Amino acid sequence: MSSTQLLSTPDYKPFYSRFTHFGVTYSDLIQIEKESDWLAWGKQLSELAEKYDLAGREALSKDRKVSAKEAWHKASAYFHYAQINLLDSPYKQEIRSRSRQSFSRLAPLLEPEAVRLEIPFETTTIPGYLRIAYPGAPCVILIGGLDSAKEVELYHFAENFLRRGNSVFFFDGPGQGELYGHVSLNDNFERAVSTAINYLNEFSEIDSQRLGLFGVSFGGYLACRAAACEPRIKACISLGGFFDSRVFSHLPPYALDAIKGSLGLSETDDFASVATQITLEPLRGRMDRSLFIVHGSEDTIVDEEQVRAMSEWANGFKKVWIMEGAEHVCTDQFGFCLPEISDWISEQLV
Repeated sequence: MSSTQLLSTPDYKPFYSRFTHFGVTYSDLIQIEKESDWLAWGKQLSELAEKYDLAGREALSKDRKVSAKEAWHKASAYFHYAQINLLDSPYKQEIRSRSRQSFSRLAPLLEPEAVRLEIPFETTTIPGYLRIAYPGAPCVILIGGLDSAKEVELYHFAENFLRRGNSVFFFDGPGQGELYGHVSLNDNFERAVSTAINYLNEFSEIDSQRLGLFGVSFGGYLACRAAACEPRIKACISLGGFFDSRVFSHLPPYALDAIKGSLGLSETDDFASVATQITLEPLRGRMDRSLFIVHGSEDTIVDEEQVRAMSEWANGFKKVWIMEGAEHVCTDQFGFCLPEISDWISEQLV
């Protein structure tokens, strides 16, 4: 299998709920749904992204800021999803970079503005965006999954928290986004979160006594790790997260490829021995803060045994919500899921 090939006869429609929720219009998806494979499909979506990016620049040149925001919002999402189901390659990384460029144009036009931060961490910097709801507001820190982008999925999740009076910080940790291929994901992720909190504490607008964590999919696992290790976190949400690496046997090829890349592994490295180290077990007894576990009953990646294991692992206040009929990370039921989790963490941080 080549680095840009994934499925020989892909079915695009199961992804539509995710694509449309995070910014791709259904009418644009219909235009390209006859493409024969994910690479051809992605190139068509990338061409549409180019048009939206150009439209944003033209709109801003005429001081049409609302139109510019709308166009760059689409461009960032379209570039991101143009590479979503491809295996790792220079082309994939180039398209991901284009998504980040479009969002960087959008960020200063948002209300409140998304301020880019580059936080010194070990031998690199943690890139992220901070949006202040109001001076002294609580802050929710967001952690993405394997194929999430801070500029697309995390930006949209953050909007839900922001509308409820929380400041938000969404970022790329080791092995994610801008740091993919530069800093590997190992036991340093929780240190990255603590470093980010130290940095955020320097902003007088942030209430450092009211910090929450939100993680989606692999990010749900990482959020649990970080919350267990960081006592300044008051509440944590795991949306579609898992307890240990047994879930990897259910992952599609592109997701396994992403894990290996995040861990800094080559094709010849022993993945199995590294995978066994991905577990919450060593941190048992340390998660004594509030935890909200959200899971879809039709999740084909994370089963309910993983949910039970995570719930038993946590020894603070915990709430488990299994959404009947929902898919992985409950994408097809976001209309009910996101208001509930956003209200929950807002109430925990009051």
